Parts: sequence; C-alpha cells; structure tokens
Amino acid sequence: LGDLKVISRTSIMQYKGTSKSVREIGGELGVGMVLEGSVRRAGNRVRITAQLIDAGSDEHLWAESYDRDLDDIFAIQSDVAERIVNTLKVQLTPREKARIAERPTEDVQAYEWYLKGRHFLSRRTEPTLRQAIERFREAVTADPSFAQAWVGLADALMLLAHYSSTPFAEVADEARSAAERALALDPDLGEAEVSLGFLAFSEWSWEGAERHYRRGLELSPGYAGGHHWFGTHLMRTGR
Repeated sequence: LGDLKVISRTSIMQYKGTSKSVREIGGELGVGMVLEGSVRRAGNRVRITAQLIDAGSDEHLWAESYDRDLDDIFAIQSDVAERIVNTLKVQLTPREKARIAERPTEDVQAYEWYLKGRHFLSRRTEPTLRQAIERFREAVTADPSFAQAWVGLADALMLLAHYSSTPFAEVADEARSAAERALALDPDLGEAEVSLGFLAFSEWSWEGAERHYRRGLELSPGYAGGHHWFGTHLMRTGR
C-alpha cells in the first residue's frame, strides 16, 4: 500500500524470541506501529492471533483471533489487512482495495508449497535453493496460474547460479520463462519485473536491468528484495 512502509522480514527476524519491549523494537526500527501475533496449525485447522500496537505508547489499537479451516487462510489475510488499514485510517486507492481482496491462488496446497519455497529461498545455500526450486515447481504444477510462485521459481534458479557452481547458462532459459510467465499472468506484479531485472543484471545487460528494476519498484515500492538488487546494480555501475 502506497501510504504504508513495511520493514523487511530480514530486519524483523532478529527480534524472534526477544525480551525487548515493543517500544524498544519500534525505536530501533524507526516504525510507528508493530503487528505481532502467532500461527498454530493442527491438521487442516489454523489458529491465528494478531494485534496492532502503537510502538510509542505501547497501546493496543486492535486485536483479533481466528480459529478456522486452512481453506479460509486467504480470507483471514484480507481481513487482517483491512482491519489494519481501517485502524490507521489509511485512504486506499481502488487498485489497493482490489489488491487486498485478491487471492494469489485458490489452491491451498500450492500456497503451502510456495511458502515453503520462500522459506528455503531465504536460506541462500545450494541445498536449500534446490529445495526451493522443487517446492516452487510443485506449486506451479498444482496451479499454473499462480504468478508469485513463478517469480519464486525464477529467483531460486538464478540464485542457485550465484550461490553454487551451477553455470548461469544452465538456469537462464527456465528462469526467463518463469518470470515472463508471471508477468503475463499479472502485468502489475512488480516482483516479476524485478526478476527480469536480476536476470538482465546476471547477463551483464545494464540497461535492461535498470529498466526492469525501476519498473518493478514503481509497481511494488515496498519490495525489499527489489531495492537490494537494484542497489547492487547501482553499485556495479559506479553509482
């Protein structure tokens, strides 16, 4: 959402299990609000708790718990997002409203494989990147219209070449096909443009990389990975 800036997962994970107060965490991250909660799963049931806290005053602005079937996960995500937006009194554009209500896939199993793929992707080792590739392949096999899973597959393939002895030429064609498939499914998916930027960067095509990076961040200004890769591109080109 254009009016909300969200801190990246990498910065957040350092606080897992911490004894620091919300006020301390908010001060260190430079944020006004903290969203915290938990997810527990038993079979096909999930229990999710979420609460929004003012980091300055430590005041609870909103809290909710959900005890639902796993099939309701997307409805829960949309509800949490809408309640946060309403609590913060953020004005949404019609496109942002549509994005909140949008489901990335109707296949819960494909979504679970996608999430596991994201988990392994973030580990950045050859074995975990190969696991990520397999999970993303399972996701797009289950739902070929799952654009974000195609992006994950593209990124995992390219990162494998950067974090192992795998030649880039060996993964480039499949990565390009996956990123282009994602963009064809969702022309407004900034992450897909960023993937094409990373592909061009890896092939030493500076002009193409910059074009895709800028377009991707225009579509998804809160995409931390995109800023990271674009920053690397600027450093490589002397800026």
